[in-house]
Amino acid sequence: MKERDLVLRKLAVFVPLAAAVIGTTLTHAGAAWAQGPEAGAPAAGPSGAPAAAADAASPPPSGDAAPAAAPPDTSGSASATTDASVSSGSGLFESSQTSADSGESESESGGGLPFDFNGYVRADAFVGKTVGQKSAEMKAAYGELSLKIQTKKLKYGDAFAEARLRYGLQQGSRSQLVDLREAYVNMYAGPFDLRLGQQVIVWGRADAINPTNNLTPSDLRVHSPNEDDRRVGNFAARAYLNFQPVRIEGVWVPLYTPSELPFTLPTGAALVQPRFPDFNIKNGTEAARVHLELPAFEASVSYLYGYAPLPGFEYAGNFETGANYHVDVRRVAYNHQVIGADFATTLVDWLGVRGEAALRQPFHYKSRNYVPKPDLMYVLGIDHTFDTVSVIAQYVGKYTFDWEKPPPPGLYGIDYLQTAGALDPDIAKDQQTVSQSVYSAIYPRNQQIFGQETQVQHMASLRVEWLALHQTLSMSALGLVNFSTGEWVAFPKVGYHITDALVATVGAELYEGPHDTLFGSISGMLSAGYAELKFSY
Repeated sequence: MKERDLVLRKLAVFVPLAAAVIGTTLTHAGAAWAQGPEAGAPAAGPSGAPAAAADAASPPPSGDAAPAAAPPDTSGSASATTDASVSSGSGLFESSQTSADSGESESESGGGLPFDFNGYVRADAFVGKTVGQKSAEMKAAYGELSLKIQTKKLKYGDAFAEARLRYGLQQGSRSQLVDLREAYVNMYAGPFDLRLGQQVIVWGRADAINPTNNLTPSDLRVHSPNEDDRRVGNFAARAYLNFQPVRIEGVWVPLYTPSELPFTLPTGAALVQPRFPDFNIKNGTEAARVHLELPAFEASVSYLYGYAPLPGFEYAGNFETGANYHVDVRRVAYNHQVIGADFATTLVDWLGVRGEAALRQPFHYKSRNYVPKPDLMYVLGIDHTFDTVSVIAQYVGKYTFDWEKPPPPGLYGIDYLQTAGALDPDIAKDQQTVSQSVYSAIYPRNQQIFGQETQVQHMASLRVEWLALHQTLSMSALGLVNFSTGEWVAFPKVGYHITDALVATVGAELYEGPHDTLFGSISGMLSAGYAELKFSY
């Protein structure tokens, strides 16, 4: 795509929003100058009502248990109820997917300090089967400290930050991690809200699987009882224009951060330096979303243009023969556009219904072998709470356009390296033959990570949670089955509140599937049982 077309696309998304933002900001600034700021006054939210700052006003914590004064979970995370702590007893769909569009900041309450300070300390141990052996090994064992600060919500803004310090075994090695997961500032100017800084942005109203969620990268290598811990924060600007019942959202992510998978390449393949976008302003990702929020119905439509968080694999151009034979392979980011929509409503006052769909169109997919084919993914789910049991059931479908079967293995590709070893050096000089051979071996791996092993896929997910013993005991499970590929994953978990602050949890992360599928290939690395002890303050 020509650079001029790229610029026009970016301007088409953000010029209308920027014009409205500037006008609103100047108007409000003039009024503020005339009246003077009123410290401690309630902040105006999307509807103009006090304390209803919704998504742009409330920090999206990771769903961890927290004291009553902690910021509410408005991240839109599908995993808000998957933490070891017992849920509030509300409908599981509602508590697991607030869609980042509701909630009232509790930091406006009085207090001696200008901020609320909370967090947790936890210890986790994961034990699983050793890959290729009949023995057990430690998959992860670590202690972690979370420090969260939420400033008092004033008339024109507030701020939130969370830092995590961890030491122990994680992702195959012992290390010390200092992670500033989120650190952002909110500004409120009448109907305009702005959030700027390190943040986790989650789109979509479905549970666990969100086709429209293409802004926040994830790290599937992380062992944690909380699904939200696999999301990775990134620097972004997120703005709202609030004209109830309509809200207009704009997001700009200037820095590329890739998603991570515990993926292994075939024998003979060496992973070299990736090819990711540099820090040029034209390489940012832009997205816009229009929300409709009525008392009995919520919906949104969205558009995204930029780089996909999950890169593909390509041949890096180097093929070595001899005793140390190998083929260099690298990860490469690709750009795409995504058109999405979602909705949520309630039928006959007791059955929640939610849906979500996204059409993904990667650019130049016919000429770039590390790029997925265009596809359409859709989710339709229902939820209901039966006294102390909450259930979410979903159908998930996917259709891949221009789908092709993997090409046959090349004579001099990676499959040949596994069996034949060293090759004649003259063969390696034929770069076209080598490139085609390597492509034939990498193509199935790209299909796995992009979820395009078959042209049509039918899947189902189920999340169940039972609260017992006066809501101090939570027994839950999340399961997903792909009927088209034979893959499945299950996350059973039992959490018990020893005290209000102390929670003990046991559970498991189970991935299974045929060896030529994604879950089958990562099963040995990720499947494990675990125990956690967590103290929230």
